[in-house]
Formats: sequence, C-alpha cells, structure tokens
Amino acid sequence: MIKIGLAGMDKISNNHLKVIHSVDGLQLSGIFSPQAENAREICETKGIKFFEDFGELLQDSDAVAIISPHTNHFQLAAEAIKKSKHLFIENPVFANPAEALKLIHLSEEANVKVQVYYPGRFNPAYTAALPYLSHPLYIEAQRHIAFDNQQNEIPVVMDLMMHDIDIVLSIVKANIRTVHASGVNVFNGSPDIVNANIEFDNGAVANLTANRIASKNIRRIKFYQHQVHIQADFLKHRLKILRKQNDKINDSFLIKNLKTPKENKLLPALREFYLSLAKNTKPFITLDSTYQNLKAALLINEKIQMLAP
Repeated sequence: MIKIGLAGMDKISNNHLKVIHSVDGLQLSGIFSPQAENAREICETKGIKFFEDFGELLQDSDAVAIISPHTNHFQLAAEAIKKSKHLFIENPVFANPAEALKLIHLSEEANVKVQVYYPGRFNPAYTAALPYLSHPLYIEAQRHIAFDNQQNEIPVVMDLMMHDIDIVLSIVKANIRTVHASGVNVFNGSPDIVNANIEFDNGAVANLTANRIASKNIRRIKFYQHQVHIQADFLKHRLKILRKQNDKINDSFLIKNLKTPKENKLLPALREFYLSLAKNTKPFITLDSTYQNLKAALLINEKIQMLAP
C-alpha cells in the first residue's frame, strides 16, 4: 500500500479525495492546506488527518499529490523531492527553464518518480482517437473558455494553450523548426486571444488557438493524416472519423461518429501514477516532457512579444 498525501484544498479537492480512495494500492495519509481557512474543520468532518506543516505530511507519506495554488507548486515540489517523496503534480509545475532543470536534477538525484497531470491526455475522446493516429500532417486545436469578466494576468499560452502544446508534442515527437504567433489584448493586461502556428522538422504543422473571452466553451482538436481526418471534442465527448473508402469501390467517404463515456480524467491519471510506482516504470507524463512543453510555450510568447506595439 502506497501512502499518498494531498497538498492543497480547494473546489477540486473532493474529486482528488474520491479518486485516491478508489485506486487500489493508494491510501490517503492526510491533507496539508495553509490557504483554506476552514481546512482543519473540513478534514475533521471527513475523518481525514490534517497537517499544519508540509514537512510533517511528507514524513507520513510515500508520495504526495500537489494541487495547491500554482504559485506554490515549485517550492512544494522541490521540498517533497528533497525528502525522496514521489510526486503527482498538476500543471503548471514551474515558471521558467531554471526551475524546470532544478526539479529534473533533484528528481534524478533522489531517484523519485514525478508525474505531471494534464487532464487532456486522459480525456476519453482523445484516448479513443489514439488508435487511429499514425503520422498526422496537420493538427488544429481550439481551446476557448467563456468570458467571466474577471481579470486574469496569467498568460493564455501558459494557462490554456499549454494543454494543447502537451498533446501536440506528445503526438508529433519531432523538433520544432519554426513558430509564428500573434496575440490580442482585449480586456486584460496580457493577450486574451492567441494563435500559434508550429512547424516541425518532420513536416508536421500544428495550429493552436486559445481564447479566454469567448462566447462559449470549446475544447477540440483535429488531426489530418493520409486518407484520414480525426476530430476529438473534449467537452461533447465525441470522436468523429472521416476516412476515404477503397478507391476501387467509389470516391465517397466513410464517416464514423463515436460517443465516448464521460469518465473522471483524474482516475486513469492516478492509476498510471500508482502503476509507475508499483512496477518501477517511467511516469506517464514526465518532468522532461513538461520542460519541452514550457520551452515551446516560451517560444510562442516570445514571438507574440516581438509583434507587440
């Protein structure tokens, strides 16, 4: 049994608690949450051990899941790794390449496993698309969130677009050749709408759009490869496949629509984390791949800033 502690308590904490209890092999050791005003009372109500000190949580845990505010991620991650604790952490993990390299070095030195959580990789519509993907020539990703009239200074690329950057890099598996990007400030101090075009050494092209002031939520990604067009809708849980039929029959196209289940994306993610610990295998999403995502995001931001007036 692997004892896992939870660092952070917010509106998504209940989902983590439920999933941890449902994964065979994981046992919740307790919660550390300095931000939540009533964290202790909530823990007492649920019969969960509450820790006022993060170090004490680490002492009582084999691993820790960090869901605290993003500004604390790097600090808590570094402390946990130094104590030789395995880590399940939500993105963003680090703010710059120096922090990324520091955590990678610490994790290698401590010989611990770190899995980064990108929900999109576990979305049923996306995982259903994977068997049909071979060598995408063009990828188009749209990630829009409805405007909520709240000020948001977190760059769109580092927040919304990072999820699609992760998916694209995990599929293409090639070096970035060129990047073209533009952004528009509408209501906030940083761009609210960003479009990025990424060309890879293997000839693949990805076009990503992130919009935090949209009229409605959209999260979908399209893959175009030889004779096949695949579209995964993350919100509607649908997979659409457009495939050219045998030329000997006719020139029509075969369309397949698949309705995927609305599964809890955290559940397969934590199962993967547990399996990597139990079987001593490589984590599903590593710090190294997250570092590559960060470098791509920073390159996109750099291109946007070059065009800024």
